[in-house]
Amino acid sequence: MHHFQCDIRSPESVNAVADRIRAQVGHPTVIINNAGVARGKTLLDAEPSDVRFTFDVNTLAHYWITKAFLPNMVARNHGMVVTVSSFASWITIPNMIDYGASKAAALAFHEGLTAELTTRYNAPRVRTVSVHPGHTRTALFKGFRQGAGFLLPQLEPDSIAEAVVRQVLTGRSGNVILPEFGGSLSALRAYPDWYQHRARARAQGSMANWSGRQVVSDVSAPFEGKESSQGHDTSESTVLVSGE
Repeated sequence: MHHFQCDIRSPESVNAVADRIRAQVGHPTVIINNAGVARGKTLLDAEPSDVRFTFDVNTLAHYWITKAFLPNMVARNHGMVVTVSSFASWITIPNMIDYGASKAAALAFHEGLTAELTTRYNAPRVRTVSVHPGHTRTALFKGFRQGAGFLLPQLEPDSIAEAVVRQVLTGRSGNVILPEFGGSLSALRAYPDWYQHRARARAQGSMANWSGRQVVSDVSAPFEGKESSQGHDTSESTVLVSGE
């Protein structure tokens, strides 16, 4: 097991760490884009730095990390890119506009990458997996109330990790949705507008008691050099698995 500290918001930092990984471990054959943060603020309360921080970690880091390692996968027509999104990519609720938008963008990243691998890079055996977990018992979402406990129970991080590993070991592209009933949320946009609005408004109480841990106190400052910036201090982390 190898651990590399990296400011994943910075393409330069990602490329520098990627060089170290290739030199010390080899070319990764599986990338799991799993880093995530949440600020829990309304649109008017969120500062520009809050919104940029959310997108830098939840969305743009997927681009920088994948770009660093995808060329070798394409050249060998072998590998896998896993993108961890969320139920929030399908339904955005109050106090989570930036989070939901960043996760929807991560889903679009997965979909576009999947298409490019076959139409632009002739690498159909580079597989892609999209992961959509619901509320997970982590410090990031402390106090969050998803509701509908029977159909959408709270998850443990290990349950999601095991499901992702099972999918990776199949060697096939696919979707991981936990709890499975949450997949019905993907159809929300096909419903009438009044129903969509009612569903999002009904969920507004989910964030009423949210007190999720923040990984940095100053979102405009670099990660590196901060004690709280270690990958394991976020409720989600980016994992690189080498097959060589």
